[in-house]
Amino acid sequence: MYNGTVMHKWIAMALLFCTGGGFLRAAPTERFPAAQVKFFEQRIRPLLINHCIKCHGPQRQESELRLDSRESILNGGTRGTTAPTVDSDAGLIIDAVTHRDEDLQMPPGDPLAEAQVDDLRRWVRMGMPWPEKFRLPANLDPREHWAYQPITNPPLPEVTDWSWPRTDIDRFVAARLDEKELSPSVEAPRAILIRRIYLDVLGIPPTPDEVRGFLGDPRPDAYVHLVDRVLASPQLGPRWARHWMDVARYADNKGYVFYLNREFGWSYTYRDYLIESFNKDLPFDQFVMQQLAADQMHLGSGKRPLRAMGFITVGAYFTNNTHDIIDDRIDVVTRGLMGITVTCARCHDHKYDPISQNEFYQLFAFFNALPE
Repeated sequence: MYNGTVMHKWIAMALLFCTGGGFLRAAPTERFPAAQVKFFEQRIRPLLINHCIKCHGPQRQESELRLDSRESILNGGTRGTTAPTVDSDAGLIIDAVTHRDEDLQMPPGDPLAEAQVDDLRRWVRMGMPWPEKFRLPANLDPREHWAYQPITNPPLPEVTDWSWPRTDIDRFVAARLDEKELSPSVEAPRAILIRRIYLDVLGIPPTPDEVRGFLGDPRPDAYVHLVDRVLASPQLGPRWARHWMDVARYADNKGYVFYLNREFGWSYTYRDYLIESFNKDLPFDQFVMQQLAADQMHLGSGKRPLRAMGFITVGAYFTNNTHDIIDDRIDVVTRGLMGITVTCARCHDHKYDPISQNEFYQLFAFFNALPE
């Protein structure tokens, strides 16, 4: 499929590489001498981080210019490429820091020292050497935030009382108790255990018959059988579907609307889909896929998963404002499934999350193309 934006970008890059303008444009992955890379790390990297990346990095791109990779520097921004010609150390970077242009003076209000400008000139004359790997400090690169790191299994802690832990999780609890010089509580009797299980998992207390049955069960794994019975209860679906309905901002009406039926006539079908999904232990990947794209899946003759699309469509209609409706749908997908509030980027680049305003409107274009 033709993508004008991407295609034009590649054409422009090809022209810059092929024209006779003499740009110092080595490939982004070019290897530079160790001495030049060392100069970059000692003199240029701190300068970029302390004076440039805040406005021209992953969080914010003034004039669509990023200075956190060599490729981005060569590509430039709205003013064009920053690369100098072979017979000069001039270029947008040097012009900006030397204040040659009244309209281009960087860093704004905080000019660099002459020694720093000389370092930049020397770096440019070298061909702008760059290390193969360039990592920003965690406070400047949102990708380094703990929430975006892959999940790993931490080492199991040592404990003093090995008689209490039965599972790996117990060892973490026991280690924290040791740290606070506390001892574990005594094991709860069966009458309390069954009540805890029912209230935590189903939200309702056990019946007297269920309590008597558990108390009279002589099997050593009676508790395991109890948990299995509770998980198989039809009350499980309503209990946990109710929590997911909050995530999905479920409602049976559209909020304030004009010239439309205010009620969602079929919203209850999404509620029923959630209850059935929890009761039959639908795998989570299918649960998510159906809510996002059931209309694009090969469902055969069984169309019931189409009800899952209520995840996107049962939100408010904001007096029929299409832009607000789409913003709400982006919000429910990203906040509900990714745990980040992407809709801030509707108006500005995120300060702490790796979401740009450009990426928000890519999502906007996708949701705007969805059929009602």
